[in-house]
Amino acid sequence: MLQTETPFKHRNLPEQLADHIVLLLAKGELQPGQRLFEAEICKMLGVSRIPVREALRLLQAQGVVKTEPNRGSFMNSYGSEEAKEFLRIRLCVEQIALKRLVVTVKADPSCLDPLSDIIQKMRQAHAISDKLASCQADLAFHATLIELSGSPVLLPIWNAISRGILVYFMQERQAYYDYDRSIVDHEVLLEAIRSCDPAGLDALIETHIMATPVPQAA
Repeated sequence: MLQTETPFKHRNLPEQLADHIVLLLAKGELQPGQRLFEAEICKMLGVSRIPVREALRLLQAQGVVKTEPNRGSFMNSYGSEEAKEFLRIRLCVEQIALKRLVVTVKADPSCLDPLSDIIQKMRQAHAISDKLASCQADLAFHATLIELSGSPVLLPIWNAISRGILVYFMQERQAYYDYDRSIVDHEVLLEAIRSCDPAGLDALIETHIMATPVPQAA
């Protein structure tokens, strides 16, 4: 039986259910390849089948869940090829976002204040060795980059891959997670954004993303 630590709150059900299912996977309460039973999810979260089905369809469209005819829905497991695809998509989206963001920063440097706040959350997560909270802060840092870029095109793309990225973060950091390195990397990235050097940022974000270890297929 699936377990959850806190009662589910009814908020924009399909989207919130999708987030909740991804958190269960990130925390290890669901496993890659595990079958998802609608009735079990409904009972655990106190919701009806319709929003659960919509949430599973959403996660299927985003690559987190796969549905097989006459078999049901299963959590996806990301191998090396899928991981590389996530990283390449991230890189393209964030490089474009940073080019736009540099223009905004030149006009208003204070727009980067939320990124400093997020790095502080990473430090707080480090203090209590909370890997999930640190991964969520990492994701929030990059999501904020996309939002600050002001692009109406990039944000929907990011939203479509962000749940999969969180799952990948947790799988990739299963054995060991270097909190200090993650904090320093984001501090360096933030200072580079403040410097408003598009060419330097392009190379830095590529190193930041593509240097991520990619899990090898078994």
